[in-house]
Amino acid sequence: MEIPFRQDRYGNIYAVKGNRESYPCVVAHMDEVHRRKTGSYAAHLVADSMIVGYDHKRKRMTGIGADDKNGIWICLKCLEDCKTVKCAFFVQEEVGCIGSSHADMPFFSDCRFVIQCDRKGNGDMVTQINGMKLCSNEFISAIDVRKYGYKPAQGLNTDVAALKRNGLEVSCINLSCGYYEPHTDNEYTVVADLCKCYRFVRHIICCHKGISMHIPEAGKKTFPGYYELFGLTGYSEEDYIRLSEEKYMGHTKTTKTSSKNKF
Repeated sequence: MEIPFRQDRYGNIYAVKGNRESYPCVVAHMDEVHRRKTGSYAAHLVADSMIVGYDHKRKRMTGIGADDKNGIWICLKCLEDCKTVKCAFFVQEEVGCIGSSHADMPFFSDCRFVIQCDRKGNGDMVTQINGMKLCSNEFISAIDVRKYGYKPAQGLNTDVAALKRNGLEVSCINLSCGYYEPHTDNEYTVVADLCKCYRFVRHIICCHKGISMHIPEAGKKTFPGYYELFGLTGYSEEDYIRLSEEKYMGHTKTTKTSSKNKF
């Protein structure tokens, strides 16, 4: 599969297949939170239905990095199967969407929509993140969500939210792609759920040929994310230190009062 691609100075990778006036676009991130894999690690397909990780030296389960290897697989399948598509692979999503926050935005100027597959489970179509809408109602209505067992949901910070904050003016969504218990040693993938997500992505690409405009909402305030403390989705370092000190001082006062009451 010879697909032209380029890499920016942050390490993000951009691939384009075909030559059209507009493109469907699918994105994923390349980093994971698990410890470095050793030579004794292997991923195993169990009963043709589930992928798990096992470290044979330590004799224990270990995470497989399905967050977001599953999304990468879907991007690669789209590049393989679709005649026309754009894909972007971002770095450092797990530490605050560093790669996507510095994405080459002109790459997305001719995209019809942007799909990310980086959500646990098998039925969420994230249309809103941290109070910020990602897509238009018309886009949701046009893609026949429930036929594939998905429903609109609110989600946590990820790359499509960073793209919207950068000013991306087309609809974006983040789909459940079949991984479970992410960021733990018990992480696993249900193959049927991963394949269902891919079928839904292909359906959207095939049925939605127009550009789905959606202007990012101005003036939305962000609040602490799930994975990170600092940056666009978390506290500033100064606020975090201040809040930590206030919490500590409150805990100290409570402890002293309790000690006095005890005697």
